[in-house]
Amino acid sequence: MVSGAFSRAKSIFTPIIDNQLPLLAALLLEAAIRHYSLHSQTGLVFLQTAVQLLLESAPLLLAHYVSGHYSGRNNGKAALIWVAGLIAYPVLLFSVADAVPSFAGWILFSVQGWLLLLCASAGYGLSRGLARRSGTARFQFISKLFSLDAVLLLLMLMWALLWAGIFASHDDPVRNQPLRAVIDSDTVIVNFGQFLMYLWQFFLLGSAVLLLCWVNRYWLIRKLLARSGVFAYVAGCLVSIIILTPLLAAVVLLLPMNIAEFTFLPSQDHNIFAPDNYRFCFFVLLLSAPVILAFERQQQEKALAEVAQRQSATELQLLQQQVNPHFLFNTLNNLYALTLANSVQAPAMVMQLANLLRYTVYDGQSPRVTLAQEVQYLQDFLALQSIRSADKCQLSLTWPEQAERWQIAPLLLIIVLENAFKHGVEPSQSGCHVALKLTVENGWLHMQCSNSVPDNIRQTAAGVGLENLRRRLSLLYAGKHRFSSIGQAGVWCVDLTLELEPC
Repeated sequence: MVSGAFSRAKSIFTPIIDNQLPLLAALLLEAAIRHYSLHSQTGLVFLQTAVQLLLESAPLLLAHYVSGHYSGRNNGKAALIWVAGLIAYPVLLFSVADAVPSFAGWILFSVQGWLLLLCASAGYGLSRGLARRSGTARFQFISKLFSLDAVLLLLMLMWALLWAGIFASHDDPVRNQPLRAVIDSDTVIVNFGQFLMYLWQFFLLGSAVLLLCWVNRYWLIRKLLARSGVFAYVAGCLVSIIILTPLLAAVVLLLPMNIAEFTFLPSQDHNIFAPDNYRFCFFVLLLSAPVILAFERQQQEKALAEVAQRQSATELQLLQQQVNPHFLFNTLNNLYALTLANSVQAPAMVMQLANLLRYTVYDGQSPRVTLAQEVQYLQDFLALQSIRSADKCQLSLTWPEQAERWQIAPLLLIIVLENAFKHGVEPSQSGCHVALKLTVENGWLHMQCSNSVPDNIRQTAAGVGLENLRRRLSLLYAGKHRFSSIGQAGVWCVDLTLELEPC
């Protein structure tokens, strides 16, 4: 019972955490920036700042979650909620702040925090889009732009821009440490030449750190750890630290913003062999290793998932091919019986068979078809069957409304009907019945099919066709369907419910 409750709680809270985590990270970053700029930098002040930002951003966070919930189901409604929460609500706050000075002095929500939240929301949406469309060439190209190397390079560039802006906003920033983490846009524009000078120097500083991360990823982890084990990796780290530390430190000392009494080395002096420099390189390798290993594992799991997906697609094709011969042979047997009797219905049956085979060969190979197409296929199948068994089989049929609005995997429902005729109608020597009811409620398809079973046939388990259907449902609608089949009192009943996709 405890395990079941934990699983239910996990299924509820995991989507919420995935949706809100990027925005919470943006809020905490804004709180950290504000806390860094305050004179009283205590834990209580940081907590108060973070809680107030969270409360002020609550409607925005709620709108982001609700829009994500509707995304893919009702994109128009999702977009409207997103705009209301992430555009209209902040604009309203800023308008009230302009009109009420006391409110402006109290509120912490700022344009900077708003931009951080927008970036977090956009990044979340893009990552979800990439996950859903990972098979297309366009989105594979976009996903490469957001690889680990690209993200590290982007973060390093943002870090360089941030510190270049802070330094350009202060007079003689190197000698007036520590600096407030404030960027004065007017001062930066006036001192734009200094901003560019600081920018390339901080970019070079960040590049030195990025170089250590790349050495760790492409040589130490991929070459030594993966091929030769932990001992070789540790030895490689030691060699890298001893060789790269003084070389990179010497490059950093060439930067013009170093002064006699202060440098931008970790040791803050002019000694490239200072122990603090070696410690810094050690911690860069130490902290980057788990990030790189986690990313490498994710890439490996993604590759394995793609292989599994291809295997599932192959299995689906094989399962679908098992359906077609069974249907074809049954129909040809019906046609053979009609031609032996010189029935005038034979030409019409040939035409209907051609239509069914056309659907099977062409539309049946598509990932999805409209429910209306699948229903028409069932109706054509029943028309063929009724030619042979109309005298002994009573049909009760209910078809869904607005079936053209929904999509479904092709050639799923026919298996249930084929099973009903194969085990219920064909062996029967007297009257029999088949009842089929298809309805759609709130995007879910409900299929109920029951057929009489002759007394001389005791079917106690599902046949190959229904087992085929079970497997295809597990591959195509995992977690999105319910299926049951049972025989009792001379009647075989099949109940299928699955979630449809809107067109």
